[in-house]
Amino acid sequence: MVEHAPPNRVWSSDAIVTQLSRLNLSYVALVPGYSFRGLHDSLVNYNGDQNPEIILCLHEEHCVAIAHGFAKVAERPMAAAVHDSVGLMHATMAIYNAFCDRVPVVVLGGVGPLDAAKRRPWIDWIHTAADEAALIRHFIKFDDQPASVQAAIYSVITAAAAASQMPRGPTFVCLDVTLQETLVEDPAALHFPTTQRYLHEATPPGPSAEDVERIRVTLHTSQRPLFLMGRVNRSQKSWHERVQLAERYHARVLTDLRVGAAFPTQHVLHASPPELFLSPQESEVIRSADTIVSFDWVDLAGTLQTAYGAGTEPRAYIVDVSLDSTLRGGWSKDHFGQPPIDLAVRADVDATVSALLAASLPTELQPDGGRHLERQQGLSDITKQMDGEVNQQPRHQQPGDTKIYMKDLAEALYGAINPDKTCLIRLPLGWRGRDLRATHSLAYLGQDGGEGTGSGPGMAVGAALALKDTEFLPVAILGDGDFLMGSSALWTAARYRVPLLVIIANNASFYNDEEHQEDIARERGRPTRNKGVGTRIDDPLPDISQNAASLGAKVLGPQVTQRAKLLVTLREATRLVQGEKVLVVVDVQVCPDEESEKDE
Repeated sequence: MVEHAPPNRVWSSDAIVTQLSRLNLSYVALVPGYSFRGLHDSLVNYNGDQNPEIILCLHEEHCVAIAHGFAKVAERPMAAAVHDSVGLMHATMAIYNAFCDRVPVVVLGGVGPLDAAKRRPWIDWIHTAADEAALIRHFIKFDDQPASVQAAIYSVITAAAAASQMPRGPTFVCLDVTLQETLVEDPAALHFPTTQRYLHEATPPGPSAEDVERIRVTLHTSQRPLFLMGRVNRSQKSWHERVQLAERYHARVLTDLRVGAAFPTQHVLHASPPELFLSPQESEVIRSADTIVSFDWVDLAGTLQTAYGAGTEPRAYIVDVSLDSTLRGGWSKDHFGQPPIDLAVRADVDATVSALLAASLPTELQPDGGRHLERQQGLSDITKQMDGEVNQQPRHQQPGDTKIYMKDLAEALYGAINPDKTCLIRLPLGWRGRDLRATHSLAYLGQDGGEGTGSGPGMAVGAALALKDTEFLPVAILGDGDFLMGSSALWTAARYRVPLLVIIANNASFYNDEEHQEDIARERGRPTRNKGVGTRIDDPLPDISQNAASLGAKVLGPQVTQRAKLLVTLREATRLVQGEKVLVVVDVQVCPDEESEKDE
C-alpha cells in the first residue's frame, strides 16, 4: 500500500476511481500515459493503490491479455487502461482475443483533450481520435465516451455489467483528459448508486420449464446420446453437475482444447481425447449419436460438417444450448456458420445443466432396465470399436534416441506435478489431447479465443495473478514463437511476485506455418525442403533463458535438450514456484512429433 494524503479537494478522476472500487475491480493493468494521468493519480494518491491496484505492464497488449487471463480464472472483469489512440491500437489484438473467448474485460481509455483549444502542439493532435472506440467497436459489447463526471460514474457501471452479462466480453469507456482533470465543485452533489442493483444482468439466464422438459424427454428416449461440452464456467459445483448429468443419461461426452476443461478426460464417458481440430475418432463418435446436445460448443456448424461431410444432413436430433447468437455481428466471422438445430435453448449452459438435474423424471419416464441395458450395450460396443484408436499408448523412441518430443514433455510434467492441484493455463498447438489430464474445473483454461500469437505470456501472468492465493500451481506451456512475441509480459509477474511456472516448448520455428508451407509446396509440386525459409527461428537462435532472466524470472540452467534431464528439472521448477513463490522459466528443446514417427 502506498502513502497517500487525505483529499482536501476532489477531481473527476477521483470520483471515477471511487466507482471502480465499488465495482470490485481488484486490479487495473496499465502502461502509463498522459491521456489518463488524472486517473493514474487518483488510483495512487486518492485511492492508495488498492482495489483496484495498479499492475504495471510493458505493452498495452499485455495489459488486456493479463486482464483476460485473470478473468478466465476469476470469472469477473479486471480493468485495463490504455493511453489514447496509440495505446488502444497496441491493445487491439488482445481485445479481439477476449471477445472471441467470451471473457469479461473492462478497458478504460484516455483521449484528447477533445477540446482542440486545450491540446498541446503536435503530440496531443496525433494521439487524439474523434471516435476512439471506432477502432474496436466491431468486437466489444459496449462503449461510451461520457461528457461529465456523473455520466462517467454510470458509464463504468454499465461497462462492468455488460462485460459480465452472458455471453461475456470486453467493454470500453473512453475518458477525456479534460474531464478527468476537472475539479468537482460540489462533491456532495455526486450520486454514487447502489452498485449491486445495476449489476443484475450478470446473473445468467436459465432455461424455460418447457425447454427442460423437452430436453429431458429427448435424452430419456435416446439410445446413443452425446454431449458436446464447450464454453462452461470454472465452478467445481458445475463440474460435478456435468458429470452427474452425463452419468444419469449414459451420455458420451466430447470436450475441446480451444476452451477450458469441462469434463474429466479420464472418465469412462469421455469418448475421445480433446483436440483443437476434430479427429477421425471424434467424428465417429458424433456420427454414431442419435441425440446431440451442444453446450455452447465452439463452431457447432463446422464440427457437424467435418463429422458428416459437406452437404450431408446430420441424422441425429440436435439440441443447442447457448446464448452466443446474441453477439452475432458482421465484421468478424467468429459466430461461425449456422448449424442445423432441432431445439434451440437460449440459456446459460451451466444453469441448464442444473435445471435438468433438478427436474426428476415423471413416473411414466422412469428408466426401465431393458432400455438402459440396451443403451449401455451400445456404449460398450462403440467403446470396444474405438479402443485401439482412442486409447492407444504413445509410441516410444528408438533405443539411444535422447530427443524430447511433446509426449515426453507431457509425461515429465505429470511426473512433476499433482494434476489435482495444478492449473494448466495454456498449452501449445502441438500438445496431444490424450496427454491432458483434466480432473477439476481449473485443470486447463483453454486457448485465447482469437488465436493471436503472442497472447500466451500475458494471459499466463493474469491467470497466475488470479491463482496467487489459492492451492493451485499455475503452469503455462508456451511455444517459442508465442513466448518471444509476448515475453516482456513476464516482467510484470516478477515485479508483483506472482508465482508461475512457464515452460517453453521450443522447436525453433513457427512450426504450424512450416507445415503449411510443406503442404502448399507438395500440392504445387515444388520442393518441400524449403519449408523452413521464412518460418525457422534460428541463425541466430534466440536465447530464451537469458531473455527470461533479464525480465526477473528464475531460470533453471540452459535449454533442456535431453529427455533424461527433463523430469528432474521440472520437479525442481515446481519446488521453486510452490516453495519460494517465484516466477520460473524452463526452456525445453522439443522436436516435432513427425520426427518421432520417421525415426520409428
